[in-house]
Amino acid sequence: MRINIRTYYKFLAVCLAFCCITSLVSNAQTIGGLVLYPESVETLQDNPTSFDDPLVNGNGINIPGSAETENNFTIPDKDFQYGIAAEAGFSSMSKYLNIPLSIGYKGFSLTVAIPFYIQKKAKYSHGYVAAYGGLGDISAEISYKYQSQMFFEAISVTSSFPTGNQNRTVKGYIVPMGTGSFDFIFSNTFQYRHAYFRVYNNLSYRLSGKCKRDLTLSVPYYDNENVLRSGNEMVNYVTSNGNFLSCNTSFDYPVMSWMSLHAGFAVMNSSAGTIYHKHTYSWNDDVYEFPTSKSNQAYTSIDVRAAIAFSYWGIDLMCVFAQPVYVKTENQNIKDSQKFNFYIKLSKKIF
Repeated sequence: MRINIRTYYKFLAVCLAFCCITSLVSNAQTIGGLVLYPESVETLQDNPTSFDDPLVNGNGINIPGSAETENNFTIPDKDFQYGIAAEAGFSSMSKYLNIPLSIGYKGFSLTVAIPFYIQKKAKYSHGYVAAYGGLGDISAEISYKYQSQMFFEAISVTSSFPTGNQNRTVKGYIVPMGTGSFDFIFSNTFQYRHAYFRVYNNLSYRLSGKCKRDLTLSVPYYDNENVLRSGNEMVNYVTSNGNFLSCNTSFDYPVMSWMSLHAGFAVMNSSAGTIYHKHTYSWNDDVYEFPTSKSNQAYTSIDVRAAIAFSYWGIDLMCVFAQPVYVKTENQNIKDSQKFNFYIKLSKKIF
């Protein structure tokens, strides 16, 4: 029995979409209190590893494959277009599935991306903690594209919604499936195609919103009769990640019709971010409030990157390798995390 490849990918996309929607329903609940280790939120703010996550910072990490590039330079023969794609990614911090759904009219388009984490990691003082499974932050992108035989230009504004569970825990440690905030990404993408080489550039700015967490810690205390008892400490956090600017440039040479080599660099800058917290207790009326202060997320880095891309049946396999050559920050955790890294992406435009 012959299996139609196009039909197979449509079926796969429908299955993945069903899994993501099911996860969204299961995560749509209010978490009143969590028993956590005290370092959780402060440590997450001190380790902005989400910016190495392709689902959070795809514009600053992504390098387009051959099939994606051909789609960018293919001028539509109809004013109205629609499509579904499927994408799977693997990096040192996460493994994920992503389904972009798009509609367009005369250069304008709306794309809704539904991400689902297979695994995600967060860094703590004793090492990395991994969580399995969870819907990420759904995003909606409005863009305008100019396409010709040699040039591709896209200007976009993306809104990221906090659908991922920012309080996902593993053995008392938070491993968030999303940023927990409404974020906006402003992006400009440019590509130039020559007979022997191609140039790609993306300039993007991520404006981060505020994330609220209400946590409950189980702690011992002495009552008025000096008897040791167990009570609860309630901590109300309001945090925000640093705003993030990235410039990602690459040059690629098509070695064969199904393989190309890429080389480039990325410049990234993050502001400090903020944190506010208020503490109350179950055994008295004391309130300790810590005013909003800067987190330690500020850094500037420059990466050099190399990649190899394969394309077959319209499927892109992209392997990206990055090596930091310059890092400026006062956060030792960021310095320690800036090391040789990799990113693998498998993607297919289904229709």
